[in-house]
Amino acid sequence: MRRPVDSPALTEVSGVLEGLSDTAADVEERLLSCLVVMGEPDAQHTVDAWVDQLVDLLRAVDDITGQHRSTLSRVTTRLADRESAESRAPSLPVEPR
Repeated sequence: MRRPVDSPALTEVSGVLEGLSDTAADVEERLLSCLVVMGEPDAQHTVDAWVDQLVDLLRAVDDITGQHRSTLSRVTTRLADRESAESRAPSLPVEPR
């Protein structure tokens, strides 16, 4: 049995994912704009590796949230199309039994 879809909840989740994506992009930009120069090669390599890993993580989070937002957008569009079609369809009289 199909469960009804809560359209406002889909919109809310999309908004949260958009905020998460924006935050991840902002953190990535801030992180890359303030790279630390250590002066010592081993320490610099360690810091650079950590920054690279964090940037990769932020980009992965942004990619995944983008995929989910795309899916939610398609679902919302399909629901709106279905509701529109149902509202335009003439109602058929129900025959008594």
